[in-house]
Amino acid sequence: MVIRTADLFSVATSGLRASNQLLDTTGHNIANVNTEGFVRERTTFATQVIGGVGRATTERIINVFAQNQLRRDTTSVGEHEAYYNRASTLDDLFASEANSISNSMSRFFGSLQTASDEPTNMAARQLVLGEANSLVGQIGTLAGFLEAKEKEFNLEMESLIERANTLIENIADLNGQIRTLKANNRFDEPGAVMNERDQAVMELAELLSIETRENGTGDGSLMINLTSGESLVLEDGSFNLFQLGGNPDLNYKSLMLDSTGKPTALRLAETDVGGTIGGLFRYRDEILEPAQRELGQIALSLTAAMNEQNRLGMDFDLQLGGDIFGLPTFSGLPYQDNADTSLVMNGRVAPDGASSLTSADYQITIDAVNPGAPNQVDITVTLLNPDGTQVEDASGNPITQSYTNIEATAGVFSPVLGGIEVEFPNGASYTAGDQFLLQPTKETADEIEVVMTRPEDLALASPFRVDSDLANTGDVQLVSTTVTNTTVDGTLTDPDASAFDGAGGLVAGTPARIVFNSATEFEVFDEANNSLVVVTGVTDYNNMMAQAAAAAGWPFGGLNDFPGYDFSMQGTPKVGDSFTIAYNTDGVNDNRNALELADLQNRDIMSSSNSSSANQITFHEGYANIVSDIGEKTSRADIALQAAEAMKKQSSDWFDSISGVNLDEEAANLVRFQQTYAASARILTAAQTIFDTILNSTR
Repeated sequence: MVIRTADLFSVATSGLRASNQLLDTTGHNIANVNTEGFVRERTTFATQVIGGVGRATTERIINVFAQNQLRRDTTSVGEHEAYYNRASTLDDLFASEANSISNSMSRFFGSLQTASDEPTNMAARQLVLGEANSLVGQIGTLAGFLEAKEKEFNLEMESLIERANTLIENIADLNGQIRTLKANNRFDEPGAVMNERDQAVMELAELLSIETRENGTGDGSLMINLTSGESLVLEDGSFNLFQLGGNPDLNYKSLMLDSTGKPTALRLAETDVGGTIGGLFRYRDEILEPAQRELGQIALSLTAAMNEQNRLGMDFDLQLGGDIFGLPTFSGLPYQDNADTSLVMNGRVAPDGASSLTSADYQITIDAVNPGAPNQVDITVTLLNPDGTQVEDASGNPITQSYTNIEATAGVFSPVLGGIEVEFPNGASYTAGDQFLLQPTKETADEIEVVMTRPEDLALASPFRVDSDLANTGDVQLVSTTVTNTTVDGTLTDPDASAFDGAGGLVAGTPARIVFNSATEFEVFDEANNSLVVVTGVTDYNNMMAQAAAAAGWPFGGLNDFPGYDFSMQGTPKVGDSFTIAYNTDGVNDNRNALELADLQNRDIMSSSNSSSANQITFHEGYANIVSDIGEKTSRADIALQAAEAMKKQSSDWFDSISGVNLDEEAANLVRFQQTYAASARILTAAQTIFDTILNSTR
């Protein structure tokens, strides 16, 4: 049997205090119904053995599982929303007809087709240059927009990282306050401070994918880690902060974590951190950076191919063609660990690099330095993705190539893989292990310019012709001609030399005439009627110069692509039939090279990816790939965002059903607690009446 020793007055007084505290808690809940992050509170009491109401305990009503699910879904929405919003901006840009460079390319090649119809029409030639300027301007506008988006990304990322660091510091500070308050009052939770901390954690979860766990000591503090395992808020109250860096590209921000008590920063996998920050990094690496490079690849491949083909033709002044477009030289970015970061190396698109150029970056590693006359270096070239990982071929192997004895002299460019040439102007000053990063296609698209100003300089004609002798009795006819090399070297000591002398003629001693000795044999003579080679076993008359170069006794075997032209015939020759090969003097009405220039839009010239072994595609297909790739990723991001928002709505409803303030419930509690307060007051009144009666009876 329990013996209660409390008097009626004490019981009533404790009841009044309890009801008043319940009314305070209910009023507090109602007053904060619209306060973001507020978790409703509940006050409970213990019954005293001696009678009356015991000590009160006020705590928050919260389901940790619902809270964690809401936090995870908030992270997911933050990531997909950041990704989709930025991706949709680029999708709108590239899908717009007004911004499309595909239309500009079509107009440019259309003007070339018009010029090929009338190669002597100066107005048609001038239109080609006008459309070239328009095309370059359109590419530059797109490239400038993408560059502005990169700067915008970096500014936004700096702001988000600053916000994340502020939240981390705030959470660590609130942990300290909670520890102190709980130590001073172990019966009441510091609800306001804990709500503030939970709200800060939720805001941090929107920025990053995090996990939380309570300190095992029961002091109310939370430890926070990234889901990848790195600690942000530690058990001892310390914390780690984020920072941004870039090596060697200062504009390509890397995410790092400054670890407490350690001198170095920990590099994080940016696309794995989740939340708004992870979504933005994914957008940069999956859409923005590839789009920059693929646009640059189209611009450089197209203009380089036009230059190559124009150099293979003859202009209106009967001279070999020159460059239509001026292509930029790009500087290698030195890595921070280089022995001397002031040293430079440069690159440019190779004269014949249009079809080999990729959208990849190029990492150049100095393997050895060989001082001498001239100075030389051994290097390794590795293709990199925008995020710094190595590009792999179809078999999964990194695409890399080593080169030895590369001349390290200012002004000397040496070809490497991927359609570029590299220059090492600092001679023997480099150190083994030094690395440089070349980004040919990232920021060069808006640096291309039209350098040709005279319409006469368009090389619409072919620089050579083949004429049949009037005395020929066979029916062999010329069906096609090709020019592959116009490199000028009258001494023929350059292995890349052609038969063109650069002065409106062919080099002396080179092929000038072919004579059929039979249907299966022809002989090649120079301009002085000296026999150069006899070709036997002829089965067809395609690529006559290639057949001559493959025959025994060809006197130009040390040259790579000689004479630089070729032609094919069909029909049946008679003995003695001859054909003269000559420079195309007075051939201003010739449009053979104009047709080749116009046909570049239909040729598979450009690499389809950042792999040097990828399939070749047309320029229009290259641009279509950019548009479709961005559109596909934007569409998938939209679907993912809608799914994430639906999940967040469910988890938010679940969390609010437990921790949110329900006004109907609180109103009912208010009535109930008012009644208990009134009842306790009646008990107190009764106790007073009894006490007064007892006093009066003793008088």
